[in-house]
Amino acid sequence: MFKTVLASAAVALLAVPAVAQADDSREFSHEGVNYNYTTAQKGKVTVIDGATSAGIPFRLYVKGGRVTGTYNSRYVSFTTAEAAKLHLGE
Repeated sequence: MFKTVLASAAVALLAVPAVAQADDSREFSHEGVNYNYTTAQKGKVTVIDGATSAGIPFRLYVKGGRVTGTYNSRYVSFTTAEAAKLHLGE
């Protein structure tokens, strides 16, 4: 369940255009939870930094086909392909 939620969040976040400015706050909802975040491009890495409506912080680093980072102070790591499969229910 935990990975499914993160994967769904990551897929939605990965859909954000790379030109998004760091001060542009964005949000989306998944299964009743709101996710607020910003994105920043650091060289070849996209940094997604935010929190849920319950105050759970997350910071994800997307480079190539891999997502790493933390969610609620727990280390996470998965591929964008894994995230897409979980998001699509495959």
